[in-house]
Amino acid sequence: MFERAHSQLGPVFWCDFGFGHDTLIVLGEAGMEVFRSKATNSSHLAQLETFLGKSMLVVDGPDHKRMRGASGHAFTPAGLRRAKVGDIIGETVARRLGEWQGRERVPVVVDTRTIALEVIFRVMGVEVDDLQAWSKWYGEYTLGALNLPLEFPGTPLWRAKRARRWLDERIRKMITTARSKDDHDSLVGAMVHGRDDQGAGMSEAELIDNLLILGFAGHETTASTMAWSMIHLAHHPEYWDQLREQATALDGVPRDFKVLAERVPIAVGIFRESLRLYPPVAQDTRLVHAPFEIAGYRVSPGSTVGTSLMLLSRSPDLYEQPERWLPERWVDRERKPTPVENCQFGGGAHFCLGYHMALLEGTMFLVQAARTLAAWGVRPAPAGAMPKPRFLPLVQPPRKAELRLEKAR
Repeated sequence: MFERAHSQLGPVFWCDFGFGHDTLIVLGEAGMEVFRSKATNSSHLAQLETFLGKSMLVVDGPDHKRMRGASGHAFTPAGLRRAKVGDIIGETVARRLGEWQGRERVPVVVDTRTIALEVIFRVMGVEVDDLQAWSKWYGEYTLGALNLPLEFPGTPLWRAKRARRWLDERIRKMITTARSKDDHDSLVGAMVHGRDDQGAGMSEAELIDNLLILGFAGHETTASTMAWSMIHLAHHPEYWDQLREQATALDGVPRDFKVLAERVPIAVGIFRESLRLYPPVAQDTRLVHAPFEIAGYRVSPGSTVGTSLMLLSRSPDLYEQPERWLPERWVDRERKPTPVENCQFGGGAHFCLGYHMALLEGTMFLVQAARTLAAWGVRPAPAGAMPKPRFLPLVQPPRKAELRLEKAR
């Protein structure tokens, strides 16, 4: 739709998303100003109260800075090491991939979601035996992201509120446990006891809201990119061979992203390229609260402005052959990705808190997959045509997408 609008109307146009949600869409690099400008904020997301609560995704200014400051240390590479996140990822991925042995076809979308779900819940302290229930209620809770105002038994909003009550109760118990044990090292414990530079932390309600979003963002987005990576590897055996060669040259799977990037650079390239083509959040918006100029237009306060992260990620001004999956774009580079190249993680003050964890988990998964399948003498192969993405609530492959495992050549 945005591509068609661009061809007919140019890079700036109004879009009516229904229910009174008129949004000024600004495409291209100019759209990144939506995230950088102090004249915009995320307060319009408060209408998604059931889904987002008053998490740091919704608030701005001092409250956002306080929440971010109290949580940020837990998500740095050092914080992830303290919480032993790499060990949790490694053990979970190895065990779950082991279930593929002897199978001719695997439901890659379902299985990567299961892996990512178990990883984030184990990091949060959820017992593995409870994963099925958590998965069920999280699936119901995410219906709140659809932002449909109708509420009566059976509607998405009604189901989301019911799930939220179940999840709130259990996350509250996790917070109480972290406090009673004086846990500062686990990810939840670090957030519970975290303080910003002024010594301020988060209230229990803020912790619940932010941990809920952490559970959602920590598995749905990473799982989607891992699935796309494996689907493309099945269709591009030349990249699988590169990945297998680099991964099997290791004695084991490193738990540190810097080491992974040095020893298996193609794995990083594969994950980043899949993320580029299929950013889980296809577009993002902000509310204008002060006179704001963007792309040569002056926008009045009260307007909603957004940009398409998918089209920015596929811009011919930024990438050669932008529609092609070319992992080598990200290999042997002497610089870090720019903010525009990292747009899939958002921008400005709301840049994704889980950036380091997503890269670590996605890369470890690909390295472990290559080592595991190589040890069995098999490789991924297509189970049909390249699937088309679905866009709601996130950009994902069809749930029924599969891979074949065939004997290695």
